[in-house]
Amino acid sequence: MVQNKFNYNPKTLDFEEKSSTKLKRFLISAISIFTGGILIFILILIAYSYYYEAKHLESTSIEYNTLKEQYKELTERKKQNDEFLNELIEKDKKIFQAILKSEPDNSIFERKNPYTKFKDIKLTDIIEENKKRLNFLNAIIEYQNKEYGAILKLVQEIEPADLICIPAIQPVYNKNLKYPVYGFGQRIDQVYKSLIFHPGIDYAVPEGTVVFATADGVVETSGSKRGLGNRIVIDHGNGFKTTYAHLEDMYVFDRKKVKRGDKIGNVGMTGKTLISHLHYEIQFKSKPINPVNFFFLDLDPREYSEIRTQSSMSGLSLD
Repeated sequence: MVQNKFNYNPKTLDFEEKSSTKLKRFLISAISIFTGGILIFILILIAYSYYYEAKHLESTSIEYNTLKEQYKELTERKKQNDEFLNELIEKDKKIFQAILKSEPDNSIFERKNPYTKFKDIKLTDIIEENKKRLNFLNAIIEYQNKEYGAILKLVQEIEPADLICIPAIQPVYNKNLKYPVYGFGQRIDQVYKSLIFHPGIDYAVPEGTVVFATADGVVETSGSKRGLGNRIVIDHGNGFKTTYAHLEDMYVFDRKKVKRGDKIGNVGMTGKTLISHLHYEIQFKSKPINPVNFFFLDLDPREYSEIRTQSSMSGLSLD
């Protein structure tokens, strides 16, 4: 049955359409506004979601590309380091073959996985850590490369019969590197507190410690010298000379022949020094050379690496 939408008006004698109530009109308007608002909100939410996702993907893509480039760079630098390391190993073999007629113990060069400890660390932290490691290794490789080159050149210039005259042991008994070594090069003077070139190394050992000749040779000088106190200079006849200073007692005299391992004196506090120690130098053709490089008969690879690190970190000389 169709609902009647008209009323008869007896005054006008005509049918008129029924009028909506104010409440009904208000409800219709409110519902329309509410529905429109919801639709607009949904459209805004959808548009914002697409925009945010696009920005996030763009940011992730940039970060990924950056990490990819950094990893590529690290891989290339690691490859270069491996090549340098192989060169050092070969040079090490040549030095041992020339001097000791044997193969070196290269267990110190065994490659171990350095990344195990980084398992739970962010990729960016791993990259930064490896950058620091590579920079440090590059510096060490460059320095060691120069040092090995200098030593190899010296060895090649020396006849096999003269090897006994190469300073190749420590001048004091220093088992397990018990005594600290203060290094060669630019150092702060212990007395004057100024930067100077230190042409040898210093062993901080007690007074009375026995001092040994480090190679066969002839005593060139034994006596006192300003600054160095009682000191002995041995000429090894192949361009090498060694100096032992701040001695208390000296057991050898000028022109006396000595052999490697002979006792030549005791450590004291003579000359310019604040504590008892031995100052030890090696010169080749009047040029100072780092003595640590010549301890290959006295130390295994681990000890050699340790004493190099120890002497290079010291900022003072004891003279």
